[in-house]
Amino acid sequence: MEKFVKHPLIKDGAIEEREYQESLSKAVFEKGNTLVVAPTALGKTIIAITLGAKLVEKGGKILFLAPTKPLAEQHRKSFLKKTIIPKEKIVLLTGSVDRKERARLFAEATVVTATPQTIRNDLRRKTISMSDVKLCIFDEAHRAIGEYSYVEIAHKYVKQAKKPLVLALTASPGSEAEKIKQVCKNLFIKNIEVKSHEDEDVKPYVKEIESDWVKVKLPADFLRAKNLLEKFSAEQAVFLRKIGLAPTATVTYFSKRRQLELQEKIRGQIKSRGRQRPYLYTAASKLAAMMKSSHAILLLETQGISALQDYLDRTKAESTKAKASKALKAFMKSPHVMEAFKIIEKLEAQGIEHPKLKALGEILLSQFKENKDSRAIVFNHYRSSIKKVTEYLGEIPGLRPTRFIGQAARGKEKGMSQKEQIQVIQELREGKYNCLVASSVAEEGLDIPAVDLVVFYEPVPSEIRMIQRRGRTGRLSKGKVIILMAEKTRDEAFYWTAQSKEKKMKKTLHKMKKDGIPREKQTTLGGWGE
Repeated sequence: MEKFVKHPLIKDGAIEEREYQESLSKAVFEKGNTLVVAPTALGKTIIAITLGAKLVEKGGKILFLAPTKPLAEQHRKSFLKKTIIPKEKIVLLTGSVDRKERARLFAEATVVTATPQTIRNDLRRKTISMSDVKLCIFDEAHRAIGEYSYVEIAHKYVKQAKKPLVLALTASPGSEAEKIKQVCKNLFIKNIEVKSHEDEDVKPYVKEIESDWVKVKLPADFLRAKNLLEKFSAEQAVFLRKIGLAPTATVTYFSKRRQLELQEKIRGQIKSRGRQRPYLYTAASKLAAMMKSSHAILLLETQGISALQDYLDRTKAESTKAKASKALKAFMKSPHVMEAFKIIEKLEAQGIEHPKLKALGEILLSQFKENKDSRAIVFNHYRSSIKKVTEYLGEIPGLRPTRFIGQAARGKEKGMSQKEQIQVIQELREGKYNCLVASSVAEEGLDIPAVDLVVFYEPVPSEIRMIQRRGRTGRLSKGKVIILMAEKTRDEAFYWTAQSKEKKMKKTLHKMKKDGIPREKQTTLGGWGE
């Protein structure tokens, strides 16, 4: 028989009683500012609501911060649905609300859900005060680094509040110990709590997620074009090795991370010794040209002809401008690159695409044959690919795909407004569509209904994004995750990188929980004032 949380401010039968959620809430009260790391669908928002209800009962104000307006709105709806706190006392504050009205609403509200930029700006103007905030919740807390608004808000909160209490929530704070420490430092975290699907007190409440990968082989013409682009990259690498900036001219050494690190190094040396070492400018140009070639290879390996042709068309247009860089001109004029272009143009004319497309169609057809009421999300990192994938799937009977992208425009292509995003999500829920082809915007921060299948069109080398994508399935029933990979390409490298980082993250978190968070001097308020 199901048991439910009993509390004067929580509706009867609204929140199922779960031992692990109760233990997490207890830990926050007993140990103070806490970072809760738990997979999506374990009810991190429920922990915030139960904690919040206990503090509101004692006369406190709750501030619930979320990175996007739809997510902040989602949290407001959760408080309205689960508690008996008066509707007018639960408010949503974003930049679309008038500044003076925000100040009034903040002062009179019991629960405030808001975007961090809005709260940061109002704190800077001193139109609001956090002195009465008993609990400040930071959702997607892994963002609390650098200049992100969470950092400034946390510092002002601990300065202004009479009895500050921080609850930070994330599915993944990252794999690097230094980054986790930085998040903890910036949010004044004293305690870390970690939950996973493997924990005994969690197992009864989670659904199984079946994971698998499907490998495809690149066609011979793809490999020919790739080889030509790699020859161009190798020519740039020879120069970088010759002047002592790289230990080898082997193209595989120059991963994106190494390229970015080397770019930073060259910039620093130009700043301090550019006049004495003019060859550094040539090195910067050679590296920039290599980065263009590397991106072209990445698109060819992981996305296919349409995405690569789109990139090359834009690059070609830029190279004809008066202010085109030497690197861009060198890339476009290279005989190797020009020959690769001819192969790519021929493939596009023949309508030949990446073998992942066919594999994806077969995966989705199999899923919907098994369960015609299924819902699926296909994640893809590139706008041009999303368009192509959606068009391809739309021609297959039984598939009803639609694209799902962010608000920002990309060249001539407009983004989707939040209103359009919400409408598409509703239409997915109602069955007008049965498949979203989505960019990273669907990884976090939106109330997307549970899906039976998540497909990665390409692996991502980020454990945070891997965990977030995977968390979109297995919420209400058994879920499935399938990762598409092109053999002997960066797809395989990215997959194993993410796996390694996730293992490292779990190990680091458990160590920090056991040993305690290293006590460092907290960052001062600096120019942020009171």
